[in-house]
Amino acid sequence: MKLAIFNGSPRGKTSNTNKLLNHFQNGFLKAGGVIEIMEYLIMEKHLDNQVQHFKEAENILLAFPLYVDSAPGVVKQFIEAIGNFDGSGKRIYFFIHSGFPEAIHSQGLLRYLEFLVKRWNINYGGTILKPGTEQIRMRPEKKNEKLFKDFEKLGSHLAENGELEKEILNKFKQPYVFSKRALPIVRLLMKLGVIDSAWNKIMKENRVLDRCFDTPLLS
Repeated sequence: MKLAIFNGSPRGKTSNTNKLLNHFQNGFLKAGGVIEIMEYLIMEKHLDNQVQHFKEAENILLAFPLYVDSAPGVVKQFIEAIGNFDGSGKRIYFFIHSGFPEAIHSQGLLRYLEFLVKRWNINYGGTILKPGTEQIRMRPEKKNEKLFKDFEKLGSHLAENGELEKEILNKFKQPYVFSKRALPIVRLLMKLGVIDSAWNKIMKENRVLDRCFDTPLLS
């Protein structure tokens, strides 16, 4: 199986998207798959070539993080550049991940992608949906081993069977929403500042922590 991969993360090669795709590719290649091309959409000066490569590929994986409950700007630009495209006989897969702990945050984007697949008249191979990925860069590599192995298995299964393994897909998108039993614990962790500690650290480094609840667009 041949696959063209398009990485839509604004962080490019240093992104969690790329880190997870590397393990996916390892499994895909070991199982006999062929990566035709790997494009980084953040390289906007290559947009025309990226669109051409997309239109020429038979099997496509479009991967990107969730940004403000939507796709990053470079992905939107890429989709608009592709325009009204007839993808008959081709197949597309998506990989969406986010820093949110619940997968439900990506639901609106999933609906849009379902519309996009119909608009392009392209076969839909499924979506890899993974919440909670921002912590990857904050944990020791050993803590990520299980996740990386699952991505490798996902790549192997796609190369061998032409489809994404449903068991891993279902595992990845948990929790879709927090259970009633888990909510009191989550609320306690929020109160203690544990859940927001990583985001607070980034805001503190950028000297905007004291402005995190500003509402400049409200009258």
